[in-house]
Amino acid sequence: MRLNQYVALAIAVTAISWASILILLSGAQPIAIAFWRSAIAAVVLLPLLIIERVGNKYAFRGIDASLMVVGGVALAIHFITWIESLYLTTVAASTTLVSTYPIFTLVISKLIGERVGRQGIAGVLVAFLGVILIAAPEFFVNIHALMGDLLALIGAVSGAVYFMVGRVVRARVSLAMYTVPVYGVSALTTLVVGLLLRTRFWPYPPYTWFYIVMIVLGPMLLGHTLLNYALKYSRAVTVTTSTLGEPIGATLLALIIFHQVPQPITVVGMAVTLLGIYMVIREELSMDRGRGGCGN
Repeated sequence: MRLNQYVALAIAVTAISWASILILLSGAQPIAIAFWRSAIAAVVLLPLLIIERVGNKYAFRGIDASLMVVGGVALAIHFITWIESLYLTTVAASTTLVSTYPIFTLVISKLIGERVGRQGIAGVLVAFLGVILIAAPEFFVNIHALMGDLLALIGAVSGAVYFMVGRVVRARVSLAMYTVPVYGVSALTTLVVGLLLRTRFWPYPPYTWFYIVMIVLGPMLLGHTLLNYALKYSRAVTVTTSTLGEPIGATLLALIIFHQVPQPITVVGMAVTLLGIYMVIREELSMDRGRGGCGN
């Protein structure tokens, strides 16, 4: 019996909401965090892939292998740019802008022929309006904040590519068969970039490694891996729109931990974002019933 995709999405969004907080608490360099979260996650999931491969005669098709490389590189770019943005702008602005993947996945979905109904389009637009309201007070504070905003947007575009690749490949391969290669390529890509930029991958004090492990266990394994799980049963637009809950959770956590008090317009934006998420998920449920409830 498989885990319900909506339960998986709820757990994943809760987990990724902690990512920005744990990253800032870690004190590690951005590219180092991007490398270790991908590399450790790939190693942790490798035994599952080995178990699945025993007796499984499935061979990667050339197109699947190529797409996984693209997905891994896109994930690396997503991590590198977004994590760097956290050190330049606020948690609310960074997590909001990087969570605008649905706008880009919607365009890609239409291009590859996936059906996106009016309610889904409206839901994405409503959710996007919500994230604009959340981040509006933080925009263009100074040149560093502006650079952080731009990096977060690059993270959103690369994240959209990563999720769309997952939607295509996950229809044919298992979760471990997809995530291990993609996380591995992401780790290799960030390692190469980090070496070129003379990033310090180690040593770090024990508390930094504690937070890195927490990032892997929570936002990576429970977060990204469950999002990839849901991609087999839900459209990429639905999965990415669900992640718009991340800035809400991250903003609340930043309020508690870093005392970053959101302005009233930010609270309104949270409510609008949740409405948009509800509209998209409602359409997905309707399509599920139309497919006979199989979720495929």
